[in-house]
Amino acid sequence: MTTTQILTLSNSLRVHFRNRIAKKEVFDFKETYCDENETIARLLKNDLNQYLKPPILDVGAGIGDISFKALAGKKVVMIDVNSISRHDYPCRPEHRRKKCDFFDFKSKEPINTILISHTLQFIDDDLVELNNKIKELSPENIVLVLNSNNDFMGELIRWSEEHYEMPNPEYRIPGFPKGYNLIKREPFNAILKCPDYRTLAKQVSYLMLIELDELEEELISFLKMQLHKPEFVFNQSIDVYQKI
Repeated sequence: MTTTQILTLSNSLRVHFRNRIAKKEVFDFKETYCDENETIARLLKNDLNQYLKPPILDVGAGIGDISFKALAGKKVVMIDVNSISRHDYPCRPEHRRKKCDFFDFKSKEPINTILISHTLQFIDDDLVELNNKIKELSPENIVLVLNSNNDFMGELIRWSEEHYEMPNPEYRIPGFPKGYNLIKREPFNAILKCPDYRTLAKQVSYLMLIELDELEEELISFLKMQLHKPEFVFNQSIDVYQKI
């Protein structure tokens, strides 16, 4: 097997692994243990509405709750690698759901805004491919929701990188999105609150995209040492980019 084939296989395994982790953890994280989506939807609706020009592509929309709460009256295409039905969460008539990988998405009409809310870590394996896809869709605005990775979240990332071979926490990417300028940053914070440290460790595995395996007890011990109770606040921001 050539070096190129090995690297290709490695990247494929990483993508498969990350998608599997997302399927297992994402809905519990968003619906039960973390309040971030409520805040994100409120800020998009009340403070950043002018930057959300339809048609909007909601990348990694999950159950579609952010679009439902923040983007009423706007044409939205919500894509996700997981299938979500109206039985899981309601969908507005002007919104459309589609099971689709971001890189496979095609649109017959122009996309004016791309919303990427806590999805960047799932699509950033190849930065050239990512920027090429953005160039293909050519939206006027790109709205990114990202963790700030300071305070305890920074400590958690450092611990994960020291103990795991391939963690994939969410990072801002220098030079992304290419061809766009940052015109607005709206800081906020969220709280991840769990009934016990074992549940918190499982939610951390989603944030870091790691498998707990034999290190689960070690992670739980770390969380107990660092936190007074199984919860923590972490800083985030909504960043608005406009095409140059």
